[in-house]
Amino acid sequence: MTEPPPHPVTVVTCPGCHGSGHAATNDTADSPAQACGRCGGAGKRRAQLVLTAVNIDTGAIASANVLPGITAAAPTDDDPYWFLNLLPVICDLTRQVDAADLHDPRIAGQPIFAPEMRLARQWQPDLPVDQRYVLEAETIAAQAHDPWRIWYGRSTPELPADPAQRLAALGELAELLCLDLVVEVRRSPHDPDSGRFHWDVRFELPGSPVPTGVGSYDSFTDAATCVDVARACYALVDRSRHAPAHYVTPRPASHISLRPPPVDPDQLERRIVADCLAALLTDGPALGAQAIWRNGRWWHTTLHADTDTDTDSGSGGRLVRTWQPSPPTWQGPPIPYRRCPDCAHWPSWENCDCARINGCATCGGTHRIYHGATVTIAVGRRQVRHLNWPPPGGTSPTPPPCIGYHPSGRTIHQLPPEYQLTHQLTALGLDPTELTTLDGLTKFLRDHELLHGYATVQQPGGDPITAYLEDVTKGHPVGRILLHATPPKVPPLATVVKLAYGLGVALVVSVADHRRSDGIPYQVQGLRWGVRLAPPDTTSPLGRWYPGAYEVSLPKAIAQALEYVRHASNAILPTDPTTPIPAPTNLDASSGGAGGDTADPVPALTVLATHHPGTVVTAVLAPQRYDVHLSDGSHHTTLIATADTLTAAVTAAMATTPPDPNTSSEGMGRNT
Repeated sequence: MTEPPPHPVTVVTCPGCHGSGHAATNDTADSPAQACGRCGGAGKRRAQLVLTAVNIDTGAIASANVLPGITAAAPTDDDPYWFLNLLPVICDLTRQVDAADLHDPRIAGQPIFAPEMRLARQWQPDLPVDQRYVLEAETIAAQAHDPWRIWYGRSTPELPADPAQRLAALGELAELLCLDLVVEVRRSPHDPDSGRFHWDVRFELPGSPVPTGVGSYDSFTDAATCVDVARACYALVDRSRHAPAHYVTPRPASHISLRPPPVDPDQLERRIVADCLAALLTDGPALGAQAIWRNGRWWHTTLHADTDTDTDSGSGGRLVRTWQPSPPTWQGPPIPYRRCPDCAHWPSWENCDCARINGCATCGGTHRIYHGATVTIAVGRRQVRHLNWPPPGGTSPTPPPCIGYHPSGRTIHQLPPEYQLTHQLTALGLDPTELTTLDGLTKFLRDHELLHGYATVQQPGGDPITAYLEDVTKGHPVGRILLHATPPKVPPLATVVKLAYGLGVALVVSVADHRRSDGIPYQVQGLRWGVRLAPPDTTSPLGRWYPGAYEVSLPKAIAQALEYVRHASNAILPTDPTTPIPAPTNLDASSGGAGGDTADPVPALTVLATHHPGTVVTAVLAPQRYDVHLSDGSHHTTLIATADTLTAAVTAAMATTPPDPNTSSEGMGRNT
């Protein structure tokens, strides 16, 4: 990592504790003083903001310092205020790393928003320099709660930048997935008469209720330009818990063209806004309107408050459509289900956002136990396969044979190949380990059952197929299991190493070889990976920086590490407010790139994992050293080798530790 010459750091007195470092409390004098939450007890705040852009395709990194007296100010629309204009800074960072755009690592497809840097009312361009400097320092120091912003960019956008082409691509994908594409506008729930609108573009299952939250875009252009496939699918399963359950009719039978929908963005925007305003004049307040792409055309409707509930629509209560479009032509017979007996008496879960994750273990928070399923597998944006289990109107398959037993005595059966996704994915030329949920959030993915057709019968004499369907649909509303089998678009591990070194952090990689268990039902199988960015001085014990080896593919582990980059970057921030935050960059040709050994570490780590089958081996890749750790229990590791290069560290680790014929408690005791 190379850094520009450090600027002098200006510190300002913390307004929360007035420089004392202690939080104001109403406790007695004998109570211990608590550190101020704003400044961490320092009594001062650093007047510095670092903005960093990372091209995750190439590993290029560029940063900019936002400091008093350096960043240009511009007038706001709210005269007489001025603000520090960061938009040119962000655009320049995007250009330096050769990225098409920037987004927040924490939320897929979430556009970045420039920090609000409005200056105090006293700031004017004709003030003396020293007075302007003090006022700018106070404004920048107010961002000290998040002083280092890291944003990611890609060399090419996932979808076309033109709004018409992007909506057309999303509409075509919605037709293939048998989903609705919804373009929605909402009035501000806190000030409906302000004329301010919130826009959203998303996929929906037909019949889903209108979400309670408003869109995150301030204009139709932003929504149509910034949304991508990941963002359109975000929380899709969470939003579909109360939609009707239907099988999917094969697409060719519906006679609906899959061509991209004709989109005139200006006309579409005017029509949606006009629907909202016309309803305001004729039918009373209308808090929103929608355009829905279904059955090869756009349908338009307004949104109004649900009079059947007691919520206050003006403060963000439930909204409903004024009318519904015609049912989708692909909609097949209803999927049978029964109410979940274990959560039917918890009506408060109906609106709980975390019900599926932390709620009922029997149904996964859907409140229904399904006796049928439709599995949708997306491959990129052009190929989709729908599987109905069991096929509507078809004959029941022959009862599958028993292939083993759980330790508790429950029988294990393996269903026919049509219920095993491994066969379906192999026919498409895909890697089964890349299978994941379409929305990226669902935790109830029964990969062993779906991939291999394993069914566990809970009661003697039970039907294996019924038990299988009840199990694999757990946590999947309306019985639709929405999957995609495309690897995450992440850089190779060698590029991630370069990226980590450029940011000044280390990369921790764990791998475990469970290939000896292949073919054994409900045992961890294949190679498992874990990747995490960590402070450069991370050493034994690894503690919170130990990733474990739980992901079935390396790209999935890399995607998770990139998403949580802020954990590592926040850990290396200087605690002393008088110490400047480094502004990392690796664009200086004279620096030789990111520095350190950035050769592909995968072959060496795989060899080491094969040397210790069933045990998690972990390598800490830092710019100046390479450590190898061996798991000796759940979340406990032992340092077994250190060297200047990864190859030397792996060689030393294999020489000092003979292969272990037994497997660790963590490696083999954790079933998926």
